[in-house]
Amino acid sequence: SPAVLRDLWCGGHLPSCRWVHCFFAGVDSIQPFALRHLLPAKVPLSNGRGAFSSSLAEYAMAAALHFNKQVPRCMKNRDERRWEKFVMGELRGKTLGLLGMGDIAQACAALGRAFGMRVVCLRRNASKRPEGEGAHADLVLGPYE
Repeated sequence: SPAVLRDLWCGGHLPSCRWVHCFFAGVDSIQPFALRHLLPAKVPLSNGRGAFSSSLAEYAMAAALHFNKQVPRCMKNRDERRWEKFVMGELRGKTLGLLGMGDIAQACAALGRAFGMRVVCLRRNASKRPEGEGAHADLVLGPYE
């Protein structure tokens, strides 16, 4: 928390601090603190970018499968001991829309492509496209396109 970090730093509890690491990918919440205290003290700030990308991408695909395969309906049928014939959809051929193209979105895009999905991404700068491992989007759009 920015408040805890500020209290520890300004309260003199971290006199030997040589490095600050944010467990999460984003450091926006501590940016004001970092600019005011860490930068002048030349204390580097790092983050956990990429640490949870695979796990979160798997969760996103699990959610897509959950609804596409109608898991609640199947569970209800099981609980009611009923055999209901119905057609389950496939992810293949559907479109996966992503906001941003950071590590998590790139991991989602790779899994979406593995399922045969079309991957469309909206990012601030559409001309800035990931290369190599992260180039899984079929279409990258900017906010004004």
